[in-house]
Amino acid sequence: MLGVSASTLSRRDDLAGEARGERDVVLAPGEVLRLGAIYRKRSLNDVAQALLDLAERADQQERRIVEAELEAYFAGNTLADERQELLRRARRLLDQEGVAELEAILARAADPLPDMIEGYLPIAEED
Repeated sequence: MLGVSASTLSRRDDLAGEARGERDVVLAPGEVLRLGAIYRKRSLNDVAQALLDLAERADQQERRIVEAELEAYFAGNTLADERQELLRRARRLLDQEGVAELEAILARAADPLPDMIEGYLPIAEED
């Protein structure tokens, strides 16, 4: 689902999972998305869809529970939330001038992304 081997995940010391049996660990949907954001092997949307598909195979109630957890994860991890957290920390750690400078930087509109990326590709010379 994440595009990462189970052995890679098992070596992490920050997993928030629930033990099932002697060796198996079950991760909550939010934890799976957190790991997906760390490893970035697959789109978080694809990971979320795989979680929904897996839950739906169990039953509709399970799908609703997983869907609610996914919505909560995405609601708490938006760019706007990250900006607010950054400003909250800045207000705690910086002086007024530093906070004002950061607010001005964050208020600037980002440059639009290019429609096309052009580059120079050298052409091999013929003998």
